[in-house]
Amino acid sequence: MLTKEELQNHISHYQYLPVSYQFSIDSFNPYKIVEAIDPNHQQSMIFSHDDGNTITVIVKPKKTITVLDNRIVVKEKDNTYETNQNPIDFLNDYYQRHQTIKTSNGFHSGLIGYFGYDFSKYANNHLPKTHDDLGLQDIELFEPDITINYHNHEVTLTKLISSNRFESLFDETRAELKHFAERLKHILSDDIETTEYVDIVETFENQFQRDEFSQKVDAVKKHIYNGDIFQMILSNPYQTKAKGSLINVGKYLEENIYSPYHFYFAHDQFEAIGASPETLIQKTDDKLFSYPLAGTRRRGKTKEEDDFFADELRHSPKEQSEHNMLVDLGRNDVGNISEIGTVKVTKYMELLKFSNVMHLGSKVEGIAKENITPIDIIAKTLPAGTLSGAPKLSAMQIIRELEQRKRGIYGGGIGYIDFSGDLDLCIGIRLAYKQDDNLVVHAGAGIVTSSDADQEFHEFENKSRVIMDAIKEVEAQHDFIN
Repeated sequence: MLTKEELQNHISHYQYLPVSYQFSIDSFNPYKIVEAIDPNHQQSMIFSHDDGNTITVIVKPKKTITVLDNRIVVKEKDNTYETNQNPIDFLNDYYQRHQTIKTSNGFHSGLIGYFGYDFSKYANNHLPKTHDDLGLQDIELFEPDITINYHNHEVTLTKLISSNRFESLFDETRAELKHFAERLKHILSDDIETTEYVDIVETFENQFQRDEFSQKVDAVKKHIYNGDIFQMILSNPYQTKAKGSLINVGKYLEENIYSPYHFYFAHDQFEAIGASPETLIQKTDDKLFSYPLAGTRRRGKTKEEDDFFADELRHSPKEQSEHNMLVDLGRNDVGNISEIGTVKVTKYMELLKFSNVMHLGSKVEGIAKENITPIDIIAKTLPAGTLSGAPKLSAMQIIRELEQRKRGIYGGGIGYIDFSGDLDLCIGIRLAYKQDDNLVVHAGAGIVTSSDADQEFHEFENKSRVIMDAIKEVEAQHDFIN
């Protein structure tokens, strides 16, 4: 956090400067803040990152930016601005106008939300529009009025002000943040209960049942044999109808399921929750970091069974081959945004255990190209190879042909772009989303020539189980309360 005197030294360098206020607190429940300030769950985001050590909360942001098929809509209070242009160009211009000084690591001012899997079509003209029955956005981002950050019992509140009015606005903004801090302390000390739960109306069903899914797997293998691709991630979402809100499911995941990332996002009639284990791309100063996960086994019911599956995963030729292809793809993606000669695989094929599955993970690092923007970084890396395949473009074209539906937030990037240039996006996996009364739990499986359709079908079940179980547990708790 920079002092007034330190910020004054940068008035001539930036159009906007961040004003912050800090206070200490014993415990922090982000869901209380959302329930108190945005009880109808219309414009909120909770993003837990840094292995859960940092929690960012946004409620009732200053602006919302949504993109669907080149139509960009910016809303600020009662004003709406629309334009039709390439979102990459629009967001680059927006970022460069708002770029500001870095105060510390993490998110303090910028854009937070998600870039859908289909954002990639704006960077590649060979990816046409995908069939979409649900009306899913390509991008949904918030620009906060006040950013709430929690880290190690410290809450930091940050608000951007115009450099041209710095002298007149600084003390006023500090007083506003101090007043908001008192409000948050009161909220966090109260017993605020969530009043809205999810209510499943129909039974969950996969998009593809076993026979049709087996045909899809055979079609992928044919593409591999024909030399079109080496590997592809085929998804098969669970779908149902539901009423109510997913907010309690997000809270349950945060409190009960270990994951490097947790998120809750709500905007109008769309909600998403998840516990993602995988980083799409992270940039801190000039350092880039990606963590591809590929290769999966379910967790064992006993230690002996768990050890057996771990050993099987480590020594499976199929899983090793899939992992190596996707690490190479990750190196290429990071290489496209890094200075020449800086890309390194610093961890390779580590065994990572989560609540319901285990994965093989590798770490790819690089040094960002000079002057590359966070928007360009996302455009060159989304979607990850672990959610598309290799080669990426061919795999994405085949995915569109076989799946015949828009993926939306699934396989996209969820997180933030700080106006200082840092960013942190996790991959949209281990998630559920609700558009109107349509509830979707989305998961995928990597298909190679040695894939068995039955085993891959079970992989959807294993990957989806943590979210499905959380939904059922929260629904049961509500039934018990009532």
